[in-house]
Amino acid sequence: MNSNVNWDLDSIFAGGSHSAALADYLAQITADIATAEGQPLPEILTLETQAGWVQAIQAWYGLVARLRQAGSFVGCLVSQNVKDDKALQWQSQIEVLSARLGTIWTRYQAAFARQDDVAWQALTRHTELNGVAFHLDEERDLARQKMPPELETLANELATDGYHAWQRLYNITSGDKEVEFEGQPKSLGQLQSKFYDDPDRETRQAAFELFETAWAELAKTCAMALNFQAGFRLTLYKHRGWDSILHEPLLNNRYSQETLEAMWSVIEAKSGKLLDYFQAKARLLGTEKLAWYDVEAPVGEVNKTFTYDEAAHFVVDHVHTVNPDIAAYCQMAIDKHWIEAEDRPGKRAGAYCTGLPVTQESRIFMTYNGSYNGMLTLAHELGHGYHGWVMRDLPYAARWYTMSLAETASTFNEAIVRDASYKASSSDQERLGILATKLNDATAFLMNIRARYDFEREFFKQRREQQLSVDELNDLMLSAQKTAYKDGLAQYHPLFWASKLHFYITRAPFYNFPYTFGFLFSNGVYAQAEAEGPSFRDRYVALLRDTGSMKTEALAQTHLGVDLTQPAFWETAVDRVLADVDEFVALAEKVAGT
Repeated sequence: MNSNVNWDLDSIFAGGSHSAALADYLAQITADIATAEGQPLPEILTLETQAGWVQAIQAWYGLVARLRQAGSFVGCLVSQNVKDDKALQWQSQIEVLSARLGTIWTRYQAAFARQDDVAWQALTRHTELNGVAFHLDEERDLARQKMPPELETLANELATDGYHAWQRLYNITSGDKEVEFEGQPKSLGQLQSKFYDDPDRETRQAAFELFETAWAELAKTCAMALNFQAGFRLTLYKHRGWDSILHEPLLNNRYSQETLEAMWSVIEAKSGKLLDYFQAKARLLGTEKLAWYDVEAPVGEVNKTFTYDEAAHFVVDHVHTVNPDIAAYCQMAIDKHWIEAEDRPGKRAGAYCTGLPVTQESRIFMTYNGSYNGMLTLAHELGHGYHGWVMRDLPYAARWYTMSLAETASTFNEAIVRDASYKASSSDQERLGILATKLNDATAFLMNIRARYDFEREFFKQRREQQLSVDELNDLMLSAQKTAYKDGLAQYHPLFWASKLHFYITRAPFYNFPYTFGFLFSNGVYAQAEAEGPSFRDRYVALLRDTGSMKTEALAQTHLGVDLTQPAFWETAVDRVLADVDEFVALAEKVAGT
């Protein structure tokens, strides 16, 4: 296995941000977008005009794929060097081109909605479009639920300096805030990592109290942003005739409220099991009851380190025991240098996998630090890459899966490596640490995100009547946290509505429940893989390939034989997630007694 920890970008466009090939590529896309802008769809869809419709739709999909190819490449450049000003310029240009493509599609959607059903069905059965019929039907149905196109265009344009501007204000305000902690200036993000990750409880408590104070100082501005964003959305929904605040996020994630409520009802019934984990962890930390800043505190010791090569070998070898095809993809991505893993200054934070639809490749970005969590991140991102790999030959629009299904393959990979790590652990302290990371995830998805969801639903209910003050928002959040955490903490985080960026993301409303859905859906899939063994492999690939072409309930029924509107699947998934609680409690008692 090659030890090169840097990705290969030159095979996409040679020369980095000063690539002549990239400049030519974007110049051609710009010209082709201008051509598409000047060639509207024929007004009426008939057998005589069908060829023009097919050509225009195919051309638009092709432009989106080509622009994504360039956008992914430029995103990689910015990630590997945050000071690459030329790459940032390219990024801005690509955003403008993307907006122009969006305007064209809005016009197309309106035309879709006007057409006769018989003519439309004939169009989507056309040889060149039947692979994207699901997406086209979805877009036509959505257009019929919206305002007339001229009003939708106006709303989108007003949102740039209104709705979305509040998110930008929040980002700037929170990003600029610094405090002094332990004699050094800290951003709020750095301070947050202290109260989540520091092993010393007094340090965590001090960091959390300062964090609360800092957000209290920003709270009035945050409350304005949250209230006015919500006001914009509620007004827009009123004019579209959408009564439920969940209408848009459920459409975006392709499942029903019945399915969502089935998931939450099982979580409500079973998540109290985590209180046993809380009590055992509190004893290890020397306190009677966990506070907010204790929930993710480290316990046990996962001190084993891995070189990049060792981590890559571990991931490939253990994934191979479950599914050799996934392992073969992982090995290929490593060998072809599709992964940027070097730990060096100048890189952006975080990790991601991005697709390159034209060349049918992917690239993975991370900063590998030799830790257990670093190895999990590698496995996770390779899972995303595998998801894209098995879909690579599908029409581009048939590869567009939802946020709720985006974590299916990544969490599946991660589960394999977590289980293998636990089996390979050499001490009780190490096993305790591994179990704690798994149960921290369970707490985040079953409790933390539930609190966000409950808060947001109640907030929008009250926001229909009036704007909410800082104190009222604090009260709503405190109530939601106490319910979600089963009143199991000694201290909560009432200003979480201010400190959590996700509440201010305007591109994806209700940026919370899809995380829990995806986590549990993947665990349910993994439970079936464990139960069925090698016979599940082909069904797993078939499921991943259809994530962009089916409603979520239909996907689960077709490939898993389960009904997501009923509790059984969710019970299996939640039980698997909570299966580690008793083992953790037993280990904690053993460790405490030694």
